[in-house]
Amino acid sequence: MDVLRNGGSAVEAVEKAIIELENSPLTNAGYGSNLSWEGTVECDASIMNGQTLHFGACGAVSNVWNPIILAKNLCMKQCDSLSLGRVPPCILTGHGARLWAERMGIEIVDDRKMISTRAFRNYKHCKRKLKRYSLQNDIKFSPLDTVGAICVDSNGVVASGASSGGVSLKHEGRVGQAASYGSGVWAFMSRDGSKPSIAACTSGCGEHLIRTQLARNTAESLLDSSPVLGLDKCLKEKFLESPYLWDVPERLGGTLGLRFDPQTGDGEMLWGHTTRTMCIGYMSAENDKPKCVISYLPTTMEPGQKAVVSGRPFSVPIQPCPVITWQVMQADKQYCNGNI
Repeated sequence: MDVLRNGGSAVEAVEKAIIELENSPLTNAGYGSNLSWEGTVECDASIMNGQTLHFGACGAVSNVWNPIILAKNLCMKQCDSLSLGRVPPCILTGHGARLWAERMGIEIVDDRKMISTRAFRNYKHCKRKLKRYSLQNDIKFSPLDTVGAICVDSNGVVASGASSGGVSLKHEGRVGQAASYGSGVWAFMSRDGSKPSIAACTSGCGEHLIRTQLARNTAESLLDSSPVLGLDKCLKEKFLESPYLWDVPERLGGTLGLRFDPQTGDGEMLWGHTTRTMCIGYMSAENDKPKCVISYLPTTMEPGQKAVVSGRPFSVPIQPCPVITWQVMQADKQYCNGNI
C-alpha cells in the first residue's frame, strides 16, 4: 500500500505485492517454487497494464529471484522503439529470458538459492509417491497455488499480475497460465472512460486455464449489470462446461476479479473457485491493515464440478485522469512512454 499512498501506479503496486509473495517460502512463486522433474526451479510470471493494454511475461525462467520484475520490465518496454523496425518482445522464455533479465540489471541468483526446504521436501515426497503409485492417475502431487494481484490506483488505472512455479515434477520448459496471454492475467480500460474498468487473475491447473482463457473471460464477465451473476455464469459456461475441457473430469480453477467505475469511484472485488478452498487478501489505502478471506466450497459440492462466487464492494477517491488518445507514428520513433 505504500506504493499507492506515495502516488505510485497500479502496475507498480501489483509488482510490489507479488514481489512479497515471491520472496515468501510459503508460496509456489519465486523462492520456494515447486521443483521440476530434474529438481530445478523454473518460474512463470506476467503483468498487464489496463491503461496501455500492454502485457509482459516470462516463462520457464531460472535464476531470476523475482520473475514478476522481469515481466513488468517487458511490459513497460513495449513502448520502446527498436532499430530496423524490430518489435520489443512481450514474452520471453527459458535461457533467453534469463539473459534479458541480466542485461536489465534484474537480480540473478544460483539455482540452489531458489530452492526452499519445504519445496525440496515436497519434491522428494512426490518422487516417492510416483514410484509407489506409478500406475495411478489420481495422485495429487502439489497444490494449484499460483499467486496473483489486481489493483486500481487513484487515477482509476487498473492492472493485474501473476506468478507461479508451476506444478510439481513438471517437464523442463513447461509454461503455464501465469505466462500466457489472456489466461493468467487481464486488465482493460475503455479509452473514453464510458465503460467500467476490469481486471482479473487466475489460479489452478495451467493447462486448463490456458485452454479456456479464464482471466480474460472472467474480466469481461464483470461488465454484466450484476458482476456476481456474471462471474458465476462465466465459471459455469466458460470453465466447468467448456467444450475445450471435454476430456477433463475434474476442472480445478480459481479467479479474482475487479470491476471499477471511473465516473463514480465505486467498484467491486469478486472471486470464484471450483477448488475446495481459495485464499484472498485485500486492502485499500484508507485501511490500517489488510483483510483476509478463506473461501470454502460448500461440503455438499464436489471440487471441480461446482463453483462458489462472492465479493466485496469498495470505493476509491479518484483524481482527474486524462482522456486516452492513440496515435500511429513511424516505426523508428518512440510513440508512448507507458504512462498515457
